[in-house]
Amino acid sequence: MLLKALVDYAKQREREQEGDTLPTGYQPVTIHWLIPLDGSGNLQGMPESTSGENDRAKIFQAPSVMRSGQTIRPKLFADNAEYTLGIEREGAKPEQVAKRHQAYKDLVETCAKDTGLSQVQAVAKFLETHEPSKMDLPDDFKPEDNVSFVVDGELPFELPKVKSFWKERNKEVQKAKKGALEAECLLSGERTVVMDREPVKIKGTRIPNGQPSGMNIISANESAYESYGLKASQIAPIKREYAEKYANALNTLLTEKDTHLRIGDVVYVFWTKDEDVPSVAPLLNDPGNALLDLIEGRDVPHKSSTYPEQARKLLSSAWVGRYFGGAKDRQSDFFAASLSASGSRVVVRDQIQLTIAELIRHLERYFASQTLVDWEGNPGEPFGIYALAASLYRDATKEMVKSVPVAILAHALKGTPLPWAFLSQLVARNRASQTVTRPRATLTKMVLLSNARSGEDYTGMEKLVRDRPETAYHLGRLLAALDAIQSNALGNVKAGVIDRFYGSFSTAPASVFGRLMQGATNHLSKIRKEKGEGAFRNADKRLQEILSHVSDVPATFDVKSQALFSLGFYHEKADFWEGIMERKRAKDAREQTESDSDGELATQGEQ
Repeated sequence: MLLKALVDYAKQREREQEGDTLPTGYQPVTIHWLIPLDGSGNLQGMPESTSGENDRAKIFQAPSVMRSGQTIRPKLFADNAEYTLGIEREGAKPEQVAKRHQAYKDLVETCAKDTGLSQVQAVAKFLETHEPSKMDLPDDFKPEDNVSFVVDGELPFELPKVKSFWKERNKEVQKAKKGALEAECLLSGERTVVMDREPVKIKGTRIPNGQPSGMNIISANESAYESYGLKASQIAPIKREYAEKYANALNTLLTEKDTHLRIGDVVYVFWTKDEDVPSVAPLLNDPGNALLDLIEGRDVPHKSSTYPEQARKLLSSAWVGRYFGGAKDRQSDFFAASLSASGSRVVVRDQIQLTIAELIRHLERYFASQTLVDWEGNPGEPFGIYALAASLYRDATKEMVKSVPVAILAHALKGTPLPWAFLSQLVARNRASQTVTRPRATLTKMVLLSNARSGEDYTGMEKLVRDRPETAYHLGRLLAALDAIQSNALGNVKAGVIDRFYGSFSTAPASVFGRLMQGATNHLSKIRKEKGEGAFRNADKRLQEILSHVSDVPATFDVKSQALFSLGFYHEKADFWEGIMERKRAKDAREQTESDSDGELATQGEQ
């Protein structure tokens, strides 16, 4: 269960990072001003700003409560100047401000009695004699600013006894609340008073299109969502302390760099049950840079010729090493969840639980399935999830559907087959753009691999495979070869065979096959006349090799055949350019050797 796993994660952090985790009832609170007092409660000067060089007030772990409407609920040592000092905001009703300030004073007095702390008693004494109108304040002091106290250099809300007081205080307030529900907590199993509303909101700024004021996981604001007379968050009974824990855990995951990943309108969070979280987020977001860290560190040039080959080896073996810090037999549970926003609510789109060992195996297969040569025939770098998802769209920022990156991430982490529907979108994009990009070719290959049936073999398709059995694959190769022949014969033309025929040849090949072959005959004849017999034989030999695999030209192609057509087209293009680059490198090497030889002869002559 997602919330139980988050609660366990929060408890784990409390055990491992005591002092760095939020105490019950505490939240990150921006406090703008600190009022200095001595041990007797005497004012020691004007309120001191917490703003640093960037003019931003400091954030503290401080007491917090949820307030709504005209509800009067003071926040101990971390409230605005209305509550803390009784200073009116513009347009505020004096009688309301007086009630808020009195509630704050009563809360401090109760804390002083229960804890017996001299620091809290000093604040209580100050508030007894404090007169808002006579207090000297800085020019930039505002009533809506949060204010606290510092007593002889100590912040009262940081004292352990104050933290315990606030924890127990919240329990008592919850029990005494009108309409409080006692029920069995879904997460702990104990019968206790459960929350009526979630005490901590999820940070809406961390979830794409989320509500900035915060969001809820459990809530009901319409009768259709209510049952058995339970309203708001009571529809899923959970005790307040556990609700704080899962919300704080999720907010932490959404903040830390290595535990969340944002793609389009979806954000993903990752955590483990009882050990460090593997750095999955950077690997899935930017595999190229993450793999560079794995290979030799940041000193490796990103476009180094040795990088792709090293990366290929890592993709099938190194997920255990530095990145995961252990062996493949690690059985600790790994969790992931994908989240999006719907108004003020968090939508859980998917949740994943598996062992780290299983995670590593799935990631190995995921990245191995991405292996595909680039346009020059070199091993291409792996893609991040966003690049793969965006390949399905003309304008991914406007058109991307939330379920697409969710499906790709599920495939990466738990090996779920990619949706077959992706192929329809991919081949449609190929037709519209009249080309096949490496991200689309990669995703096409991944869909075929993840959905392969018995007897189907899509392995080894990282580069050209001349003996594949599918006619569609070789007709894709044929179109790429005809384009190369046309370019050799005519040079650059405004509308080549790809521009004119990619769409029709990839869907209804028989309808244009004759025209394409007639054009090829004319182009080969022109090459023979103008470029010589050698150029003609090379082009014709390649063409005949492709045609030897084509026994019949179908009238139409289904989606899978169109996908194989696109891979054949891509592979043939890459193989063609790889040949050109190899010849260029060989030529450069010969010229360098000749240059070195001429230099040696010149040196000998001078001697």
